[in-house]
Amino acid sequence: MVLAVALAFAAFGCKSNSAPRVSDPNMPPWMNESPPEDVIWGIGVSENQQIQMRMTMADARARQDISRQLNTLVQGMVTDYAREAGGINNSAAMQFAESVSRQVTQSQLQGAIRDVSWTTPDGRILWTRLKMSKADAASVVKAAVDSEAARYAEFKAMDALRMMDMQLEKNPTSPIPVFE
Repeated sequence: MVLAVALAFAAFGCKSNSAPRVSDPNMPPWMNESPPEDVIWGIGVSENQQIQMRMTMADARARQDISRQLNTLVQGMVTDYAREAGGINNSAAMQFAESVSRQVTQSQLQGAIRDVSWTTPDGRILWTRLKMSKADAASVVKAAVDSEAARYAEFKAMDALRMMDMQLEKNPTSPIPVFE
C-alpha cells in the first residue's frame, strides 16, 4: 500500500506542464532558450529612433550583460529608522526605510560577437544576443585575476619597503663594533 501511494505521488509530481507558454510580441522567440554548454550569451535591448544607435546600444548592453556574468562587484546598504515622540495621548511617529544597491562590472571582452538580432513587429525595439565562448570568458577572468595578483604583489612589496624604512629609522645607522 505504501508503495502504491509513493508511486502515485511520483507520477503526479513528475507530470510535466504541457500548457503552452504565452508569448509576448515584444520579446524575441529565442528569449527563453538556454545557451549551449560551451557558450555564454549576453542579451541587450534598445529603443532608439536611429537604427545605428539602436544597434550600438543593444550590443553595448549585451556586452554589459556578459561582463556582469563574468565579474560583478555588488555593494548594498539598507537603512531602517523609526522614531516616536510626544506625550501619553499625543504622540507622533515617523518611520523611514531605504535600500540602496550598486553593481559595478569591468571586463576586457574579446571574442564576444553578435549571434542574432530581432526587431519588434512595430520596428521600435531591437533585441541583440551576443555570444562568447566559455574558453574566451575563462581567459578574461584569468587576465583579471592575474592583474589583481600583480597589483597585490606590488602593494606587498611597497609595504615591505615601508616596514624596512621604519625599522632603519628606529635603529642606529652606524654599525657598533663587537670588539673594542
